[in-house]
Amino acid sequence: KARLMIFRKKIFRIFVFFFFPLLSILPPATAFDHSAWDVFLKKQVDEKGDVNYQAVAQDPQALQDYLASLMAVSTLEIQSWPREEQLAFWLNAYHAGLIKLVIEHYPVTSVQKIPSFWDISVIHIGADVERRQRFSLNDMRLTNLMSVYRDEKILLALSLASRGGPKLTPEAFTGPKVEGQLFLLARKFVNDPAFVDIAPGRKKIRISRIFKWYGKDFKLDFGTPEPLGKFSAVDTAVLSFLAYYLEDEAKGEFLQQARYKIEYPAFDWTLNDRKGRGV
Repeated sequence: KARLMIFRKKIFRIFVFFFFPLLSILPPATAFDHSAWDVFLKKQVDEKGDVNYQAVAQDPQALQDYLASLMAVSTLEIQSWPREEQLAFWLNAYHAGLIKLVIEHYPVTSVQKIPSFWDISVIHIGADVERRQRFSLNDMRLTNLMSVYRDEKILLALSLASRGGPKLTPEAFTGPKVEGQLFLLARKFVNDPAFVDIAPGRKKIRISRIFKWYGKDFKLDFGTPEPLGKFSAVDTAVLSFLAYYLEDEAKGEFLQQARYKIEYPAFDWTLNDRKGRGV
């Protein structure tokens, strides 16, 4: 079973690295232009996923312009786009809304200090004021992303504006590339010891609390008829997901043995602020 999983992983990696680059050069039937957002991210987000919130707060025009472009379309128009275009749109909209909320409360040191942060209406979609729909960050994560696409990789691509969460990538999601982008972000997250710390032979593995909070979502693609060892069905799905994306095959085989305990370290809600890092 472990060998079959490893073989499938290798085949999928070949598919991602050779097929998705070809997709990126093919113009989609309908595409939203995220180039302004890409420029913004490359300017304000560094390789560690930290944001120059101070600079954005002092000059928010580029962010406001991009948000205005998002709000100019209607939900009906969005629904007419290809699946990948819709996915990229909502991923980018979520992150634009995330940064908007942070700078409205800056210099805040953690989003946990902002009341109802995840449920504040932050994005208004639709040029027609009377038909305009409002979305919070939770709305976009739950309703527009997870409920529609049922893809656990999305959870590892959504920044929580914190050091303990997925890193914000300095690149806009686009329809032709979004599937490959999600795959690479999931693989990067799982292979980062800060989020997934596994040492073969050790009695405990330490994994991000994201896997605890959203554990049931990992049963979508990685649920199994029989739990692994003493672990629950949810834990087994998470462990299967980790084994699939781990680059170190020894770690993947160790997980299959189920002779360890799962530990979820305290989540670091410190704002992913470049200024806080002394940059």
